[in-house]
Amino acid sequence: MLLLNEMIIPFNYQYSNVLQLIQILAHSIFYFYFLWLTGSVILSYYFEFIRRDDAHTYFAKILLNLPLKNLYFPIVLGVIPFVVIYSVDLIWLVGEEFQSIHNLTLFTFIILILSIYFANSYKTTFELISVLQKTVGDKEDKDYLLLMNKNLSKHKKSALLSLLGLLITLYLFSILTTAKLDYIKGDFRVDFIANLFSLDSFVRYTYYLTIAFSLSFLGSLFFNFSWSETRLDLSEGLGEFIKQISLNGAIITILLQPLLILIELFLFPKNSLSYLLFLSSGFALILLFLILNQLNAFKKESNQFYIRYSFFLFIAVILSVSTRDISGIGNVLRPKTIEITQKFVTYEENLKAKLNIQTVSINPEDIFNAKCSACHRFDTKLVGPPYNIVLKKYENNRDQLVKFILNPVKVDPAYPPMPAQGLIPPEAEAVADYILKIYKENSK
Repeated sequence: MLLLNEMIIPFNYQYSNVLQLIQILAHSIFYFYFLWLTGSVILSYYFEFIRRDDAHTYFAKILLNLPLKNLYFPIVLGVIPFVVIYSVDLIWLVGEEFQSIHNLTLFTFIILILSIYFANSYKTTFELISVLQKTVGDKEDKDYLLLMNKNLSKHKKSALLSLLGLLITLYLFSILTTAKLDYIKGDFRVDFIANLFSLDSFVRYTYYLTIAFSLSFLGSLFFNFSWSETRLDLSEGLGEFIKQISLNGAIITILLQPLLILIELFLFPKNSLSYLLFLSSGFALILLFLILNQLNAFKKESNQFYIRYSFFLFIAVILSVSTRDISGIGNVLRPKTIEITQKFVTYEENLKAKLNIQTVSINPEDIFNAKCSACHRFDTKLVGPPYNIVLKKYENNRDQLVKFILNPVKVDPAYPPMPAQGLIPPEAEAVADYILKIYKENSK
């Protein structure tokens, strides 16, 4: 692990936006498939081993078949996105303080692989038992009984192990997200026991579980009754039975999610909050209410359009949740991003020196005229406050001014928030030195 960290090249500030976009896409794909699989396994186990009757057992088999219809599904939609998430973490979370996060991520990945293996075994033995029951006429034959008992034993074991594995993976992933949001530069260490029993992890875990159940029920409605390639040819009674369970389950679990989203917003640390985080949360809330409206319409009219619309809207909810989580983590890690960017500047300068490439000097006056002068004057109120007022607090604190230029926040309610200017640290440092110099000259 330490060797991998040493091999990683620092990145510039603009590249961090690309990393966040990659993380949003990877998390969205992973959330979609992993939560769908988790919800399907939990419900299949409940319907088969708790409810036990033929109708629920048949529904359990259908639920399990959907996310595991092809072995490529868990690999392409589950394993590969997780590897991408881990790879980006290695680039972004550099340093000994993140070693425990990387170790926990690797452990989570191992549990995920085992869970997928047992889930596939659960599905395979389910199918084999059904085939044996249909094809073998003599149910008293010794060979049949031996083979059936062997498969039943493996089936129950695989079902339980896949269920436990997926639940553990989900909780570990919740802990990882909570741990990343707890980052404070200079005072960061992962307390696994504290995170294991923290309210943040539990609420996030509960929210992920409701998404998992909603995905399973919506997936059942979409693929069994709307998608032509997988639509079931069921008797009227059994079809209505599956439709009602799926519809009621989807409505109940989606009704819980707005409350959990609001609770999570209160639990996000202050340094993680941003307009994007609130917008993505608000967008998810709006989508959830639209989905509930569509499901109620389907309940009354049985129009397949409402099911398709609801399913795709819920995928947009997952994208919003992913955006919210990564936005929060990105805000928390901004000091780390700036630190990596500064290392990139040093790395870039050393590389140019080795390659004998001439470095173009930074002209702070040009940057000021292009970026700052439209909103600021030294002695006159414009869009922003005059420098001769606001620069007093930065006169002996140049580093704080540089941080503000790189990551502006709203300070004075009388003025609009300053937008980020997209400067790299050397440019921000040069501009800070320039305006402080002019300020001191004007103050004499």
